[in-house]
Amino acid sequence: MSLVPQVLKSLKTLPPFPLVAQRALLLLNKSEVSIQELVDIVKFDPAITANVLRISNSAFFGLRREIHSLHQALLLLGTQELLKVIIASGATRLFCRATPGYFLDRLGLWRHSVSVALMADLLARELDHPERATAFTAGLLHDIGKVVLSLYVDQKFTEIMEVVDGRGLSFQAAEKEVLGIDHAQLGGEMARLWDFPDRLRLVIKLHHLDKPEAFADDMVLLVYLADLLVLMFGQDLGTDGLAYDGYPEVLRLFHLRERDLEKILLNFGSAWQEAQVFFGLIGGDDGLQCAHRG
Repeated sequence: MSLVPQVLKSLKTLPPFPLVAQRALLLLNKSEVSIQELVDIVKFDPAITANVLRISNSAFFGLRREIHSLHQALLLLGTQELLKVIIASGATRLFCRATPGYFLDRLGLWRHSVSVALMADLLARELDHPERATAFTAGLLHDIGKVVLSLYVDQKFTEIMEVVDGRGLSFQAAEKEVLGIDHAQLGGEMARLWDFPDRLRLVIKLHHLDKPEAFADDMVLLVYLADLLVLMFGQDLGTDGLAYDGYPEVLRLFHLRERDLEKILLNFGSAWQEAQVFFGLIGGDDGLQCAHRG
């Protein structure tokens, strides 16, 4: 029996996406963002302001002077970097919770989301893509559907794996067959309810490339490739990463060669080591503080 009505009903109790992060998402569509625009959306959220100042002073950015104000942070880091910080700070409130259908570790989904965000950012840089902040954000939020669907996946996990093993389907396809909906579809609906920008909603909904229209948008393809490269790296596979559909033609579409991938994966390893404290994934008080620690 399809669980779609039950799953969609659960969205009625979905908490709002943090307002500051939501406003920052809208700025991704602007070709130029002023310092004052960012200060104006952050200054009334003490938790996000504290996070911005904390991580601006962290070793991740390696600045030579201590930052005491939002204006200083913006001047020294730039608007695009600060957009990433603000959105990531808001996203911790969503992702820092258990998702037992996908990850054994409470921070597993957050680690995976951060990994894909970093990989998408590296890919955008390698490809000289003009929308690096959008690539980072789309990578960070691509799996938001798992936050809600994990409970149902956990309940039906044995049935899902029987479909994966018995019919050779990807975890996502088996998820949809058993539950009637998959995490990408559900994430797209969550993005609609939260009024995310259209491009971001498209990436979230199509990041598994299971519909022909996915191949028409380079940001969808970039985030798919980032997700795949993170799995190749062996970073926080999760249960669904063990059965994943691959589309090698995406590499050809981006004209990426083997040595390009080796360079990206090497850079990812370094970026990941530097980013763990920054994103609150290992001990320390310098990084983002998860709202659901404990």
